[in-house]
Amino acid sequence: MKSRDVRIETLWVRGMSCTHCEERIEKAIVALAGVKSCKANYVSGCVEIGCAEKATTAAMTRAIEDAGYTMAEGGCAGKGTRIAGTLVVIVGSFVLLQLFGKSGVAVSFPVVQVGMGYGMALLIGLITSVHCVAMCGGINLSQSLGGVRSLEAGRARRAFSLARLMPGVLYNGGRLVSYTLVGASVGALGSVLTPSGQFQGIVMLAAGVFMTIMGINMLGLFPALRRLTLFLPKAFTRSVEAGKRGRGPLVIGFLNGFMPCGPLQAMQLFALSTGSAVRGGISMFVFCLGTIPLVFSLGAASGILSGVKGRDFSRRVTYAGAVLIAAMGLGMLSNGWNLTGASPFDAGGLAVASAPANTGGFTPKIEGGVQIVNSTLMPNRYPAIVVQEGIPVRWTIAAPPGSINGCNNRLVAREYGIEHTFKPGDNVIEFTPGRSGRFRYSCWMGMISSTITVVAEGMDAADIPEPSRAPTPAGLTIKTDEVAVAKIVRNYQTVDIRLTDDGFSPAVVVMQRELPTLWNIVIETRAEDTRILFPAYRAMLDTETGENPVQIIPTADFEFSTRNNLFYGYVKVVDNIDAIDVKAIQAEAAAVQTLIYPDAYFD
Repeated sequence: MKSRDVRIETLWVRGMSCTHCEERIEKAIVALAGVKSCKANYVSGCVEIGCAEKATTAAMTRAIEDAGYTMAEGGCAGKGTRIAGTLVVIVGSFVLLQLFGKSGVAVSFPVVQVGMGYGMALLIGLITSVHCVAMCGGINLSQSLGGVRSLEAGRARRAFSLARLMPGVLYNGGRLVSYTLVGASVGALGSVLTPSGQFQGIVMLAAGVFMTIMGINMLGLFPALRRLTLFLPKAFTRSVEAGKRGRGPLVIGFLNGFMPCGPLQAMQLFALSTGSAVRGGISMFVFCLGTIPLVFSLGAASGILSGVKGRDFSRRVTYAGAVLIAAMGLGMLSNGWNLTGASPFDAGGLAVASAPANTGGFTPKIEGGVQIVNSTLMPNRYPAIVVQEGIPVRWTIAAPPGSINGCNNRLVAREYGIEHTFKPGDNVIEFTPGRSGRFRYSCWMGMISSTITVVAEGMDAADIPEPSRAPTPAGLTIKTDEVAVAKIVRNYQTVDIRLTDDGFSPAVVVMQRELPTLWNIVIETRAEDTRILFPAYRAMLDTETGENPVQIIPTADFEFSTRNNLFYGYVKVVDNIDAIDVKAIQAEAAAVQTLIYPDAYFD
């Protein structure tokens, strides 16, 4: 056929996530009758096809869709409304992840933290498997589906055949081997090299940028950003397509452990911090083990499903994974800023932890030439303190039982070279502030941060920020498994609840409106501070072990919590206590946004 008989067809494709996608589309198109050449471009989303007249656009479109992609009009960015809507979903997911993080749920990624347990590594693997689906989903699917296409027609009808699952088993087995070997290697390197906290923050920043851009590129929102993405070598993507039979998936899975990946690189930092080839290898093995259930399930389900159902399934999973990975990237970016000490975000909620200011200027409490500062550790926040420059500081942070968790257990203050690991009881931190200003410090994961404000001698009291009275989200959920309904006795009502080491029981209380109430709160916890907060009444109740009666006349719904913000409860006020919908009340309580109120709120 002469060249003049060949026409150039240009199609726009949405859903390409890497150069491997280029290889898949090109192979699918070239297999069509009448197609002479095909060049797919991941960056632009454009596919240029050289073909004869008998090769129809409909056939080429169908081949692209059969490969797992969708068509776009005149460019793959889509309409403005789609972009705006997707960005709102990403930001909303980021906010939710931040709230979960403050509640103690690990949604971030690890940095160097000697002593982190293997159980935490497994949990992080489970969480970051969403990223693995977004980053490597196309490769995983191609290996799983490859096993199906290699079967004979008769055997292909047996949906749950072992042969259908074997490619996924080999692929994830290869990942497990490479992750372990890399972990052992960097663990051995860690015996002679310890990365600084600043370096950790830089790695987190880079990984956060990479992950955010990758998630956006997965969604096809801004094609120009694809130029900033790290590309897989063409040789690797060709080996993916060529290695779908025999031991190919095992090799591809092994190579997967060396791909550019934000969470993987952050986890390798942790393996580096172990300073041991054995511990580093086990850590990466356990981490990879955590990623396997979701990755394998995706591949197995896609291998079993076929046709339109399979394509629709993979698109939905890829979209959800892309949104979450973009949101996680924003979270890692924020954590990296905190770790480098260069966060542009204000901590808010500054509280003067040293002695109050006297008239004429700020005067710290000084004993023996040392400033004395006392604070209490909270599970989901750090105290902000004010000290005077040039005078040594002795900062005692009390850590009551239950206040230390996997995130707040190590405090990092780059300005003063402080890295302190908390233990129950009093924790003493000593430093000398050399210059005035406001300096950020954070937890080792960068998720919890606060400030140390250093003032010059004689600074006016008006120049010191007032303690914040504004509440901040706690991100905790009220337990709704039990509901305590008040009992009416003549012209008043009574209700009893308990506070144990596991929280309020019940945590949801129903009272009748404007009826005098005798509310008995029985304290059975071993915690030292058992005070209870009632923000709606701006009241802080001092309690003691045993019964603690509270007398109120309820007029509207309100929340209550322990002073350490570990446990929350909800009071639903109704007009007729004999006609209530318990399930509706439980659902309402579960949806309540729990808040942390600073002590200044109750002044």
